Amino acid sequence: MNRHCDRSGLTLLEIVLSLALFSIAAAALSQLAWNGSRATVQARLKTQATIRCEAKLNEILAGVEQMTSKSGVPFPDDSHWSWSEVVTPSSHAELVQLDVTVSHRSKSRLASIDVTLRRWAREQTIFVQGATQTKEEIEKMEARTQ
Repeated sequence: MNRHCDRSGLTLLEIVLSLALFSIAAAALSQLAWNGSRATVQARLKTQATIRCEAKLNEILAGVEQMTSKSGVPFPDDSHWSWSEVVTPSSHAELVQLDVTVSHRSKSRLASIDVTLRRWAREQTIFVQGATQTKEEIEKMEARTQ
């Protein structure tokens, strides 16, 4: 006896397999989305840290901030951001190595970042002394060199 059934539908096995494939695909896509989100946050913070670091370094070089070592100074606009400065003398009397580090601290490890910029600069006291010298002192120094 040959029974011929005309089925129109899915078996339980086909449904379970399709649900398993869908779950695996959804998990992979959610992992990709999370990685993309993490990379976006890290890139945004690194860009902001670099901009803040360059601005602070320029303030120091312009004389707005003193060229002295300090650490953990918060930015006035956001307390999550802080900056540090390390001034290291070099073998040349008028040059110093200036390291400025900007840090962002958060409860999440994902949102914590440090960026350091290093620049060689002339000692600020040389410029201050030159600006405060009187005309007579300058003439005396020029006379000695001639």
